[in-house]
Amino acid sequence: MTESTASNGTVFHTHRLSNGLQIVAQPMPDFESVAVSYYVRTGSRDEPDLSIAGVSHFLEHMVFKGTKTLDWQEITLAFNKIGAELNAFTSQEATVYFARVLGEYLERAVQLLSDMMYPRLAESDFETEKEVIINEIARSEDQPYNLAFRRMMQTYFDSHPLGHDVLGTRESIRNMRIEQMRDYWSRRYAANNLVLAIAGNFDWEHIVRLAEKYCTDWRTGDASRHIEPYEPAHAINDVIVDKKLKQQIMIVAMPAVDVKDPDYYAASLGGSILGDSDGSRLYWNIYQKGLAESASAGIWALEGTGMMMMEANSTPEEAPRVLKLLRAELDSLLDDGVHEDELRRAKDKWISNVVLSSESTFARMRSLASDWVTEDRLISVDEEVERIEKVTTEDVIRSLHRFPMREKQVLTALGPLGEPELLA
Repeated sequence: MTESTASNGTVFHTHRLSNGLQIVAQPMPDFESVAVSYYVRTGSRDEPDLSIAGVSHFLEHMVFKGTKTLDWQEITLAFNKIGAELNAFTSQEATVYFARVLGEYLERAVQLLSDMMYPRLAESDFETEKEVIINEIARSEDQPYNLAFRRMMQTYFDSHPLGHDVLGTRESIRNMRIEQMRDYWSRRYAANNLVLAIAGNFDWEHIVRLAEKYCTDWRTGDASRHIEPYEPAHAINDVIVDKKLKQQIMIVAMPAVDVKDPDYYAASLGGSILGDSDGSRLYWNIYQKGLAESASAGIWALEGTGMMMMEANSTPEEAPRVLKLLRAELDSLLDDGVHEDELRRAKDKWISNVVLSSESTFARMRSLASDWVTEDRLISVDEEVERIEKVTTEDVIRSLHRFPMREKQVLTALGPLGEPELLA
């Protein structure tokens, strides 16, 4: 077992079981609550076979349908009895199951979440839940922005697994077999591909005993992931015409830093200066002038690759002008650089978010798991603030100029305008 103390006195605990399960924890003794999660390092990018597209998200649903010892009603009742906040989510790179409870109920929460990592995966539940997933896909397709975003990912990443939608497709879900899900679970839900993360009011030695009690017999398995740098081969304009829509949705994606890049903080600050939700260049020069209902930009960093995304939603009449302005503001950022005062504002907003989040057991729990997966160590709030503060205006521009942001822009648009009108 390892205990480390950061310069500000923050205590971290780490321990790895013999089967490879990693435990990371941060005591927050002034709180009454504790947040606990299992972070599974698997998501839609780990589904290279299109016949199982959506299996990670589908499996998340199935975990709540029953374990070897509890059915879905007993799982729900057990968490209700301890007043737990319980949920899960699936992304391109992770599936996370979490609960927040009062400290006195931590053991029961760990027991239940651990039990759920070995779901029963009954074929009857599997066939029933297919309809739930297919309806979820249909709802997503009824939402224009979601439809545009899915199309952007497919266009930008082409045959790369990151282009696969987290929900999968109607065809992949409809045709999936329970044996395929069981095989995926057996490979990806292995002890050495999971992180148990805890933040809040707990006793560390008790946590280790609980993990040894409930998880020691877990198997090891496939913890690999195919990671390589990725950029689109060239610029692409993908304009989808839907005359029924009253607004034009525009997403412009281009290469940027990955999540482990040393320039991650600099590039992220550049994205904030360009287009965060308030006080950014896109906010003042597009949104505040009434040209679009929304206009934003930011960095989305993944393992091995990343994107700068600019987005806007406007009336068809203003859309060609708004698209030109999006690109003009990016050009201005790349050509003219950033000012000290706007970098200062971007830093202050990010630092405020980091510090405020540190007062939430749930937010700290999520940070512990993601930091460990990204850096194989835990990052204190003070260290993260220090990284943000170190960034200079020169760092921001250098980090953006490393990538062909102008040469490899992927435009995805959805609305009543065709390509000739939109790009006029």
